[in-house]
Amino acid sequence: MWGLSRPSLSLIVAVVAQNAALTAFAFAPPSASTSRVLRQQSLSVQSVALSDSLSSVEQHALEVFEKFATESSDISSSEDLYEILCSLDVEATQDEADVLFRYLDEDADGALNFDDFLPWYKEAADAATAVAESFQSLLVGRRTIEQFDRTPIGNDVLERAVQCAIAAPNRSMSEPWRFIRVGPETISKFAELNLSIRKNMETDDGSSSVYDWTTVPGWCVVTTKISPNDADAEQEDFKSVSCAIQNFMLSMWSEGVGTKWTSGPVQKTQEFADLCGVDTSIERVVGCIWFGYATGGGNYADPRRRRKEVKDVLSHLP
Repeated sequence: MWGLSRPSLSLIVAVVAQNAALTAFAFAPPSASTSRVLRQQSLSVQSVALSDSLSSVEQHALEVFEKFATESSDISSSEDLYEILCSLDVEATQDEADVLFRYLDEDADGALNFDDFLPWYKEAADAATAVAESFQSLLVGRRTIEQFDRTPIGNDVLERAVQCAIAAPNRSMSEPWRFIRVGPETISKFAELNLSIRKNMETDDGSSSVYDWTTVPGWCVVTTKISPNDADAEQEDFKSVSCAIQNFMLSMWSEGVGTKWTSGPVQKTQEFADLCGVDTSIERVVGCIWFGYATGGGNYADPRRRRKEVKDVLSHLP
């Protein structure tokens, strides 16, 4: 099958027939080193008119196709088709592009125009929409978990979350983050420190309010680099670590594991830094991510009601 890849997405979208047999191919997201040699050409009047009736995804396919097309609006080689696939984030080998070219060239004249290519690509784009909706559902469905079951979370789940975290964008590849998994012994020390700091704190109704930290099965302390002489760089690094934490939590959520990003006065103390092995001359704690299976199930955790909708936060300028 042919797979269409979008940033962070992969899926199977079509089957190519050749010589009365089905040949299956699996396409993965392209590597950063994929060579793309683009030949610039202006769009014809006909293609501009066509673009008015196309979706934005299809218009992009037209734009890319026209970069490789001849004056007759055709491409005449599977090498050009290969470059088009790469430019549209569909990775294939040259041999696979050869097969697709012959499949799409129904009249066997050795040339493909956009009308030959569009139906195949349209099917791919339509299938990609389903994956996009699934991914977006994951994003909007994530919620903060307040109560966790005791079952520990395996290191493999944590490592996948960190792998996703460090894929976050960061300034000039500064990679300012560090992740520290905390075990039961250190968690107990955190809890003691928390009690000592909060023992005089009270809630509005006058009762003591201290969450039992030892009931949280998973802890990951996250730090960012500090730049005492460059406040702008330090702020940019903090933004990057915040993106990394979001990726971490989404990865956990995708595997059925709930999270909560915590902060507070305890985490700002030197005692806390010492327990974590954090050198405060070069880094600081951004927060702790609690993680574990949600008590009662993550899907039934109460989401915080959003006060604003898209129309309240999105504006358009001419």
